[in-house]
Amino acid sequence: MKNKLLITTALASSLVVGSAMAQTTVTGSLAVSYKSVQGKNGTVSGNSFGKESQINVANKGKLNIGGLSYAAGFSLEFDGADGIYSYSPGLSSSTATSAITGAIGASSSNGTTVVTSVAGIARQTGSSGWHLENNYIDIISESTGTTLTISSDHIQNGRGGLAHIVGQHAEDFTGGVNKTTTSLAMDYAGTTVAESFGIGIVQNVGNLGKVSYLYVPNHTAQGAQTGKDSVLQAAGVVSDDGDAVLGSDDLPNAYEIGFIGDLGVKGLTVKAFKNVEGTKKAANNSSSALSKTKGQTVGVRYNYDIFTVGVNQMKQKVGQTSGITASTTPSDGAETKQMEYGLGVAINKDLSVGLYLNNAKRTGDTNNIGNETEKTQSIAVGYSLGPVALSTQYGRVNNMNGVTDKDANVLFMSLTTAF
Repeated sequence: MKNKLLITTALASSLVVGSAMAQTTVTGSLAVSYKSVQGKNGTVSGNSFGKESQINVANKGKLNIGGLSYAAGFSLEFDGADGIYSYSPGLSSSTATSAITGAIGASSSNGTTVVTSVAGIARQTGSSGWHLENNYIDIISESTGTTLTISSDHIQNGRGGLAHIVGQHAEDFTGGVNKTTTSLAMDYAGTTVAESFGIGIVQNVGNLGKVSYLYVPNHTAQGAQTGKDSVLQAAGVVSDDGDAVLGSDDLPNAYEIGFIGDLGVKGLTVKAFKNVEGTKKAANNSSSALSKTKGQTVGVRYNYDIFTVGVNQMKQKVGQTSGITASTTPSDGAETKQMEYGLGVAINKDLSVGLYLNNAKRTGDTNNIGNETEKTQSIAVGYSLGPVALSTQYGRVNNMNGVTDKDANVLFMSLTTAF
């Protein structure tokens, strides 16, 4: 068995010997930030510092067949909390009946509660804000402009609009208002298909742009059910290693199709995506969907001289199910529509100013207590200090999460750098 293992390992190693033309790079980024929220009309106030750091490992080179190239890589992102795991020792106590001696397990006649044991809680990787993302292996045909990718969080997708030109998108900017991250603002309409593992293709269309298609067999996202024989972790990743254990059959498939390009017009950017999540099933595989979760994004941005303008629309309709309790937010059947508008002005090579407006409204949500239009308005200033960038954004949120008069003023400041 040992010899067989050594032979197998050697064979595997010989099959993936690096090309002399391969190139490996390690890059990274770091951001530190401060946010202050001043609530109005009973909305909770607060302030906090934040951080985000990321390391990217990438490799690319030539294959030994058909003049093809490849690219591969992954990223490690650390958000917010310190450390890559949490460890919390627990204390078990009881009421003793005799004198305290100062040792664990001591007792007391006066009814004093003392520690009788110390129990450890297992370390939980991933519980402190770290993510393994942007995993990919791409096979590239430069002659045809075609890229085949097996990846997660990598292929071009519908995340982010084209309207927030300077500063944060409304979905991030409103985070923390009334001590919640829940708002109507969307940065990914429908279902986050690209964050699950799947197989996709990207095709150059002349000088117009790129079209793409991604298929995901096991999608864990908004409203997905869990239960039956599930061995999946987040984002459709199987819990075993490279053996690719079969996932749960109660998780839906999903796909996303889209386009990004300039249509041959200098300064123009057009983005259009549609995604559909397949039918969801209950844990016993007995219930079927009445409709599928769908999302679409259409945006246009144009730059001329020192001015940049952007308009973006997102629509989302959560699929309805039969016999499945809807405990997620938004609930089954809810529909959200969002319009964004942005203007950016480059004062000089280092200083930029941006205005931004986001209007979002949700209907048909049984878990949502408000039906008002959530409005986010802000002004942002970005200044380059060379290797470090400073950004300051100030604005107002009205009707947070659609609730009347849940308003707040928000100040967000950040320093970012790359290496």
